[in-house]
Amino acid sequence: MKKSWVVSTCITIVLITTFMLSTYKYIADEVRLGLDLQGGFEILYEVEDPFEGRSIEEEKLVKQTASIIRDRVNLLGISEPVIKIEDEDRIRVQLAGVDDQEEARDILSIGGNITFRDTENNLVLSSKDFSSVEVEEVSDDYPPQVTVGLRDSVDMKSITEKYQGEMLVLWLDYVKGDSYSESHSNVIFSGHVGQTWSSKGIAISSDFTQEEADKLAKVLSTGDLPAPIEEVYSRSVSGQLGEKALHNTLISSGLAIMLIFLFMIWKYRYLGAISVFCMVCYLYLTFAIFVFLEGVLTLTGLAAFILGLGMAVDASIITFERLKEIKRNDVTFEQLVMEASNRSFITISDAQLTTLIAAAGLFVFGVGSVKGFAVMLIISIIAGFITCYALLRLLLYMVGETRIVEWYERKG
Repeated sequence: MKKSWVVSTCITIVLITTFMLSTYKYIADEVRLGLDLQGGFEILYEVEDPFEGRSIEEEKLVKQTASIIRDRVNLLGISEPVIKIEDEDRIRVQLAGVDDQEEARDILSIGGNITFRDTENNLVLSSKDFSSVEVEEVSDDYPPQVTVGLRDSVDMKSITEKYQGEMLVLWLDYVKGDSYSESHSNVIFSGHVGQTWSSKGIAISSDFTQEEADKLAKVLSTGDLPAPIEEVYSRSVSGQLGEKALHNTLISSGLAIMLIFLFMIWKYRYLGAISVFCMVCYLYLTFAIFVFLEGVLTLTGLAAFILGLGMAVDASIITFERLKEIKRNDVTFEQLVMEASNRSFITISDAQLTTLIAAAGLFVFGVGSVKGFAVMLIISIIAGFITCYALLRLLLYMVGETRIVEWYERKG
């Protein structure tokens, strides 16, 4: 037995284990859960042609719309939203942990063409003229009001003189051809100039509840959507259902992993124990890469993770079986390891490569949960090859250099 190699092998294993134990909690805390594991809702919007008078390239149009939607989501205080552009003209919005889904849906979609107009529909002010938006409490006896500050470039004096005593109307989604009506759904405020001006700009007063005033302020502060958006698809998952799904998935995944570990130790003894250590490294590395790429973990992602573990185990089994096939008495164990690893490399790499190509195809052409499955599968394949082939080969070589195997066989 070579004591120097025994010490080196032990130090290598201890350092890897220490590093994983010292950082796993950070990685676990940074894992973002998807709708099916946390609850929330998802909407797929289709961006239509821009509002009249706005000439924007389609690519910029969709990106600008997605940016404004993201600003509105941030104002809602929702953590870890997922907003992705799909099929060039669609935007997928995933909001986990949302309590009031209708409020979120309203804030995301309304406010396509925010303008103040007179009763003849002539433009007075647009959202580009707004400098700030605030909600102010008047008194306990009166509802809150929304105050819109105006930029210095706005000639407030001329507007006041021109529309003194006349009605101004606030539109959220004005389209050419619309006309003012008390019952028009796009009109959310009307008031006379002289009564609506404040020292900060325009004071919007109505029978607002505090929630309605807050919602209006959020919409006004993010400005116009450059084009109408049509809701194509939506789904929601309750928080309790997501929590139950996560609990059941963790139990089944943990059971599957333990059965794999026990099988490897039962089948391959000390070699199986080494492979189990490599699989633990696989678990750590997979989630570390996933967190680094800011992925969102879903049920399909967990399925890909377990599938990747099975493929990683295959790499270990192929190596061990090659080791059995070529076992000879005229060579050392480390030489057998190198030869077995070399023989198994082509088989393992071919299997991994073909699966990687399939996963890449799913990623490029898939949408939604299919793309999430592909991302986790790609990460799992890479992590599995690094740990259950490369790391396994290194550890087996180091164990061979210790001469523990020969010592163990003589004792046996």
